[in-house]
Formats: sequence, C-alpha cells, structure tokens
Amino acid sequence: MNISRASAFSRVETRGGQLGDEGEASSFSGSSSIGVGVTSPLFSIIVPTYNEERFLPALLESIEKQTFQDYEVIIADDCSTDMTQSIARAYGARIVNNNGIGEYPSRNAAATVARGSILVFTGADTLMPRTLLSSAAAKFEKDPKLTGIYCPTYPYDAPLWAKIEFAMFHVLNTLIYWIAKEANASTAFFAIRTEMFRKTRGFQNTCFGDSTFTRQLSKGLRIRPCLDLVIFVSGRRTKMGMAGFNRHHIGLVMNVIFKPFRGSRWLRAENEHRNKIHSRASQS
Repeated sequence: MNISRASAFSRVETRGGQLGDEGEASSFSGSSSIGVGVTSPLFSIIVPTYNEERFLPALLESIEKQTFQDYEVIIADDCSTDMTQSIARAYGARIVNNNGIGEYPSRNAAATVARGSILVFTGADTLMPRTLLSSAAAKFEKDPKLTGIYCPTYPYDAPLWAKIEFAMFHVLNTLIYWIAKEANASTAFFAIRTEMFRKTRGFQNTCFGDSTFTRQLSKGLRIRPCLDLVIFVSGRRTKMGMAGFNRHHIGLVMNVIFKPFRGSRWLRAENEHRNKIHSRASQS
C-alpha cells in the first residue's frame, strides 16, 4: 500500500523548484492540494517524524486524496538524516524542526504554530481513508460541545495474530468508554479543537502520552470514540516479533484498562524503555 521509494524521490526532484525555504518558514506554494486554506484552515494535520522516508509518502498521498480539502499539514521533524524533510516539502507540508525531543514533545511543538481550528494528530505510517476528514468535520460541526474524537486503528500489513489483538483491544477500549466514560485515544488519529488543546499542557512525554492525555481530558470534556471511522496503520511494530510487540501491548492494556497498575514500577520501566526506542539518539 506504500508508494515506491523511487516514486517519492522522483516527486521531490520534479517539484524541487517550487518549494519554500528550510524549516518552519517553508510554506505551500499552491501547486498541491496540501495546504489549501493556508491562512486559516479547518484542520491542522500534525505528523511527528524521524527518518520516515519509507512511510511518509503514502500518508501524504492519502491526505491529498481526501474529499475534504480545508487543511494544512505540519511535519514535526526530529532532525531526520534521510529524505523525510525533502519529501514533506515536495508535498507542500510545513516543517517544524525539533532537536531530538521525542514524539510527544514534537506534537506539542507543532500544535503551537498550527493555524487550523482543529488539530489532527496522526503518525507517519498511517493511511487515511478518503472520507476521514469530511466525516470528522461533520461531527465537529454537528456538535459544538464536542472537544475531540478518535477511532479504531487497523494494521493493514500486520500478521493475523496482531490484527486480532488490535480488534480485541479496541473492543475493550470502547467498553471502558461506554461504562466509565473514560476516553483512551491513540494519536494514530486523534482530532481536538485547537483552542481547547492550547488550554492544556499538551501530551506528557511518556510512551502512553496519548491515552493518558485524553483520559484526563474526558473527565470534564466531551472526548469520544467514533466507531464509524477507521485509520489504517502499518504493522511495523510487529516486526519485533510477538514477544516484543506484546511487551508494549501488555503495557498499553495495563495503562488503559487496569487502573491499579498505572503507577506500577514495571509500567514506569516500560515507559522508559519505549521512550528510548522512540528517541532520536537511540536510532542514530
């Protein structure tokens, strides 16, 4: 489902003369659908990256194909050493340069410069169905009190066992919302009104920063799952094998479902382990 490396690099080369300057000042030149409504778009789509040249083109292609076109794309890049930034510019995205600060601080940094009324947090290895943004826009328009939404994720290229685990987790997560009104969103897709996000301190710098943040918000604000939406994610986490993948998944389940374990020593150690995996220093 990913476009080829050669195709992505070809696009970078053919559009190089139309691109803006380095860094956050880079802006859309008008030759791509990404960036339509640059002055004040409805959505600001925020994507944290570090060396994502393999996955990023497919995400940006899926964004360009959206039936709803009032958005900007912000790439929050943590000093990539590959073609990530060149690819982002070729698709007209804005770039926020960070310096090894990690995934969630990068999301927070991008949110401070976003122009959109609604922030859409996603990942570089996701694919958006064509009607995802239009459906999200309709939900926010219909309910002025709605603060944020999230949806199930489907690992399109994962092995069967991982797909089953994803499905089971989303069933449990939805039951928790119905019973306890506790939202546990994933930043594979999480949309929130910009005004409300900026009244908070943003995501915590932990490996479960998204579910922790939305769980706290849902105590006083309307954050809800939308089961009629879905976003596709790569199964790259499953490449570490069932044991490695389930180490993360068990931690996630403990954090989301079993409240007594949220402050446990094991979960704190897992947070540190995952933060090292996602840090720029560990990948260099």
